[in-house]
Amino acid sequence: MKEESVSVAFIKNLIAGVVIGIANIIPGVSGGTMMVILNMFDKIIEAVSGFRKNIKKNILYLLPILIGAAIGIIAFSKGITFMLENYPIIINFFFMGLIVGSVPLAFKSAYKKDTQDTTSNWKAEVKHTKAASIVAFLVAFLLLVVIAFTNAEETKVNINTVTVDFLLVLKLFFGGAIASIAMIIPGVSGSFVMVLLGIYPLFSGVAAALLPFDATTWMTKVLPIGIPIGLGILLGLLIGAKLIDVVLKKFPQVTYFGILGLLLGSLFDIYPGFQFDIQGLVAVVVCLVGFALAYFSSSDRVRNYFLEKKSAKVE
Repeated sequence: MKEESVSVAFIKNLIAGVVIGIANIIPGVSGGTMMVILNMFDKIIEAVSGFRKNIKKNILYLLPILIGAAIGIIAFSKGITFMLENYPIIINFFFMGLIVGSVPLAFKSAYKKDTQDTTSNWKAEVKHTKAASIVAFLVAFLLLVVIAFTNAEETKVNINTVTVDFLLVLKLFFGGAIASIAMIIPGVSGSFVMVLLGIYPLFSGVAAALLPFDATTWMTKVLPIGIPIGLGILLGLLIGAKLIDVVLKKFPQVTYFGILGLLLGSLFDIYPGFQFDIQGLVAVVVCLVGFALAYFSSSDRVRNYFLEKKSAKVE
């Protein structure tokens, strides 16, 4: 029974990792947002920030997520790029539905000391909403609205024409660190931050040069550019996860209201416009599907139903 539960958890986290990986390759969509939608944000942050406290347990939890994220990025990058170029309204409306559907979960989590506690009477705590929580919501919401209207264009670059020097390495390292901190914040797109910092063309250029394998390109461009970005991303994840873990534990309501503001504010960045044709009709349908998936997967009623079913099976 134990082995079966471990296997199920591994597969579940692997699939979640794929979803998070796909989200990270879509401009404007945040991997942190997907963590909230999947109800895994707290656990992932705690596992990364407290990695040394229980190394074996955290490795077993994080490994399938990381593998899944890598699979999502590698396997779906071309497909997602094709969909974004040809059917942007459909893809973005689906993610908008997911985000709106996850709002109730973020709201309820603000009033639950334990986000897994389905018995917590969060409704009774709503009247105790702090002024600081409202301020956090407004600041986060307005920040994402400003970012949404910031004109930052992605441009492709031929990495073979780039000269790698010490200053560029520093820029890539610290840029990767800043972008990765942003990456785990719900509503903030790490790729968009890279665009703002001017390193996204190099990042995407390296990703495109990974395959097909060419030894010369790898030694002269892929590794010299990819390593500092990779190390920066790793450092940023460790620092960002630790900071978020601290504020989640010390100021849970304020933090979740900030997350709520980021989620809603990100809709302005994702919204692709609308057109009254077959693509627009499909976009509305997939938006509703995305909303239903996020809303019902995080519903206390649905969760309690499966918990009761599981306990009855055990008995």
